[in-house]
Amino acid sequence: MLPGDAYSQAHLFVAAVRVFEHLHLQPPSLRGLSELLEVSEEELSLISRRLEDQGIIGVITSGGGHRFTVRDHARIEEIPRSVEAPMMQEEITQFKTRQETRLRDIEESLARKGEKKSIYSELEKALKDPSLMKKKNPLD
Repeated sequence: MLPGDAYSQAHLFVAAVRVFEHLHLQPPSLRGLSELLEVSEEELSLISRRLEDQGIIGVITSGGGHRFTVRDHARIEEIPRSVEAPMMQEEITQFKTRQETRLRDIEESLARKGEKKSIYSELEKALKDPSLMKKKNPLD
């Protein structure tokens, strides 16, 4: 698995393309990059599509598959360095608010439990003696 942020992943991918080209004198395929970096082809495929959309790498499509070249490595600097830290902080605050609302709901239900007991006791009394539930006649 490659490092977490997109900036580091882009640098690693481009460096791997250059090293592979140097060692084998041809542009790398996904399998070649996978073996060089010891990362799954699926993960590299996701990264390659993102880098291709940003114009950092080029893809050569032929009958034998796809091969990669470096198009504009300077665009890597446009990628934000760490996007995950704010997202993690945001998830933590959302989790805390969910926990607080859950705790409030539990406290409210426990407070209502006492009210329920009194209502149930009144109903039990009424079932035992139905005359208690009988409304008084205003004419009496």
